[in-house]
Amino acid sequence: MTCNSCAQKALSLFVRSFITADALFSRRTAAHSQTARFFSTSPRSRDQEQPSRTPFLPPKSHAKAKPLPPIPARREKSERWQIDKAAVKEKLGGEAWNPRKKLSPDTMEGIRHLHQTAPHRFTTSILAQYFKVSPEAIRRILKSKWRPSDEEQEERIRRWDQRGERIWSNLVELGVKPPKRWREMGVGKAERGSVPKWKGKRRNTVAVQDSFNEDIIPVVEKDGTRSTPEHITPLFERLV
Repeated sequence: MTCNSCAQKALSLFVRSFITADALFSRRTAAHSQTARFFSTSPRSRDQEQPSRTPFLPPKSHAKAKPLPPIPARREKSERWQIDKAAVKEKLGGEAWNPRKKLSPDTMEGIRHLHQTAPHRFTTSILAQYFKVSPEAIRRILKSKWRPSDEEQEERIRRWDQRGERIWSNLVELGVKPPKRWREMGVGKAERGSVPKWKGKRRNTVAVQDSFNEDIIPVVEKDGTRSTPEHITPLFERLV
């Protein structure tokens, strides 16, 4: 080997060492110029550097949503008769006012007429005693201001006839003779060749009290005493 070749070889090694140092220095400077995304400067794997692309799912609610409570209806102002009706229903233990004995629509109109013409004579107690109902029932009849129309009046009479037919049909089964009006309507009518039940052995075994007395209705005089007619004509003689 000549001295010239040795000198060239030494020069090339010397130049190569400088080139390698510049490349390493430039790469390290570029790496440190970037903003560090991790607290540690240790190298990270490629999988850790890639952001997670898993779609976001909302948490599942195991408890079912409760339905909203209904909006309470707006309460309208109750009338006076509605308040009284609710009070009577509460007093009777949840049952509506339904007396066993009822007066016909014509009778109630007669009660109003008597009290209106002479209120000091036909008092509540006198009317209650004569018609054999409670004073509370008479007060309700006199206090009521409702008057039915023609159609409603016909419907009330029809329902009253049905009620009377039902009551007298039950009394016929007990041997009570129905009045002529109900017999003409077919109440107690027996089949052809048979005897009506009210003509059998159980005839008149049940006492039936009429709504009215045989005498004329008593009145109250101005001094507070009750008076009745001196001569009382029985009802059957007045009808003849």
